[in-house]
Amino acid sequence: MTEYLDCYTRVSTAEQKSDGNSLTVQSDIGQRVAEKLGLKFRHRDEGARSSTIQYREVLETLKSDIERGTVKNIWCLERSRLFRESTVALLFRRDYLEKFGVRLFEGEAGTEVKFDSANDMLIYDILSRVQEYDNQTRAERSQRGKIERLRRGAGTNVFLGGTALFGYKSVDKHWHINEEEADWVRKIFDHYEETLSLRAVKTLLENNGVESRRGRFGLWNTATLHNMLTNKTYTGIHEIYVKKIDQKFTLKVDKIISVSQFNRVQKLVNRHNSRKNQGNQKHESLLGEFLKCGSCSTKFGSEVKKRARSDGTRFDTKKYFCMSKNYDWRDGHERNCINKKSLDMDATDIAISDRVKQVVSNSVLLKEQTKKELLDKQSQVKADVEAQRFRLEEKCQRIQREIENIENQIVDLEVDAGLGKRDRNVVRKVISRYEQALEMQHKEYVSVELELESLDENLVWVDWVEKFSEQMNVSTRSFKQRREFLRGLVDEITVHTEMGENRDGEIVQVGHSFDVIFKMQIVNDRLIYHDKDRKSDGYEIKNGKKRLSTGKIEGVTALKGIRKTLKKKVG
Repeated sequence: MTEYLDCYTRVSTAEQKSDGNSLTVQSDIGQRVAEKLGLKFRHRDEGARSSTIQYREVLETLKSDIERGTVKNIWCLERSRLFRESTVALLFRRDYLEKFGVRLFEGEAGTEVKFDSANDMLIYDILSRVQEYDNQTRAERSQRGKIERLRRGAGTNVFLGGTALFGYKSVDKHWHINEEEADWVRKIFDHYEETLSLRAVKTLLENNGVESRRGRFGLWNTATLHNMLTNKTYTGIHEIYVKKIDQKFTLKVDKIISVSQFNRVQKLVNRHNSRKNQGNQKHESLLGEFLKCGSCSTKFGSEVKKRARSDGTRFDTKKYFCMSKNYDWRDGHERNCINKKSLDMDATDIAISDRVKQVVSNSVLLKEQTKKELLDKQSQVKADVEAQRFRLEEKCQRIQREIENIENQIVDLEVDAGLGKRDRNVVRKVISRYEQALEMQHKEYVSVELELESLDENLVWVDWVEKFSEQMNVSTRSFKQRREFLRGLVDEITVHTEMGENRDGEIVQVGHSFDVIFKMQIVNDRLIYHDKDRKSDGYEIKNGKKRLSTGKIEGVTALKGIRKTLKKKVG
């Protein structure tokens, strides 16, 4: 049986193509090594792929062949051709080389990389980390060079790589007008001024066979067109922001659109967005962030809708409702939650606020102990929270970048598979891995966002003690102050379903009750004097409970649905 030496070749930069490590040179060396080892040469050419590109088709195919048992010997000029990061190297060694008994050779001598001893493994890991360090050092030098060229080239037609904007082409690191694309850029701006419709512009381009640079199968989407219409690069001003040094550089490029037309389009775009948002009435809900369904544990949502009476006068309907209704219907599932009636927003806000105010007013713990302890720690708490906030915001930004990168990779793979550029089975397998990674990133992002919200609540709590410790008249304060008041006191509010009989004797939902969960044990806390007759001898504070159960509250349940049910049952 013929045994092969699979020679993996790749270059990542233009410099590597000219420094003796070109694809041709690597292939020639691989053939000589195969002949030396008595193996048949089989070429695996990745071509020119940057180390920043996560997906490499040939490498993924190589991994699949290893799993199928058709690859037993691999050669590369140096291990950085296969992977850059030491962690990736370790995973490749464990999951492919060692697991499937594959031999790895490297260098012009075709030296086999051994893993027989702890010493061999240690040397391998050290060399991988040395190569990673060298790659990172070169990348940093390259970035410093780009920043310096930006400083020198500010105000001129200089660009340092990347894909040129639609309407331009990159020639010797300068952006020049691509006349064919630029003509369509002008038509895009003109057509939008005429129609005020992104979809009309999209139709115009696709009917004329104009392909998008990144859209799936060359198709356009309205988000891309919106970004083009608001990109002032087309007026001859290209801005580059370098986050590492927190500095913006302005470069001049050839103008495609006049400044006057660009400004006219911006007014039209802004006006359109303003009209678009009018249909979604913005509102503030006092309890929206606290309410949770006692039947299915789903968060409550809030909604405000415009209504019209028979006489033409308009009014708002405001309500809280269990979000399982939206989730279940969206996913095509039958709704199992029994909490089907919505809450009147205004009535619920008043009822809950009054009960919270009553608990706070009667709490000796808040008056005598909490105020003193928290105010003493205020400065330290704020410092700790702000430090943690900075760390979490940085983490959020990192996760957002990773999510965007993964999404772009998935789109590129789907496009290539659709065009027949890559094997569909290989692409499907890789996309599955990316989707799993994307799901994990989204979950991590939500978790970090929740941590940030928690930090805000901690700060509000301290602020509340300072502002409201001796002032319980919450009803006269602004909406923002009332919400801060609740954030400082309440963890969550569970909404329970109250059932009863209708006129036909059937059991239906007739109302709601609530469990208000406080941050501290202040429900029915009290003072206990050491001697009732000699109060000067001191006292101790007996903690209460965190939970306040309201029982059924009249007037908070939206009765429209109940009336419909009763009317239907009665006939």
